[in-house]
Amino acid sequence: MAKPKVMVAVRDPGSVESLVILACQLAHGMDADVTALHVVEVPPVTPLEAQDEVLDHPGKELLAQAKRVAEGFSMRLSTDLLRAREVGEAIVGEAKEQGVELLVIGHHKPHTHMLSETLLGGTARYVAHHAPCRIIVQIPPPQHH
Repeated sequence: MAKPKVMVAVRDPGSVESLVILACQLAHGMDADVTALHVVEVPPVTPLEAQDEVLDHPGKELLAQAKRVAEGFSMRLSTDLLRAREVGEAIVGEAKEQGVELLVIGHHKPHTHMLSETLLGGTARYVAHHAPCRIIVQIPPPQHH
């Protein structure tokens, strides 16, 4: 029987460490493999397959950071960089394709005041409603100014 799979979706440098630590801790308890996923949101005017290192470079840096964090837990972390128009759809599609059992995502409180967006952002809300597996949404503590 194949090992369970945990996927962690990383979006920005400020949240990579905490998300990967959480994913590694959970994967260790499940004896699971861990994959870090970064989705490059490609604007509609740019072809998805465009050869453009400028699009991919920040995501590659995030995934390298994720690998370094996982090494601190002596965990082997595989990485996946995707391009898509909609991040939530890409995360859900990849989770389905890989047979993921647990998905770890972050949520950043938006600057808008729409109630639904404040409770759970667009990407996190989409993933929560469509994921083929359990998900954990990590919400950072409020920042005091």
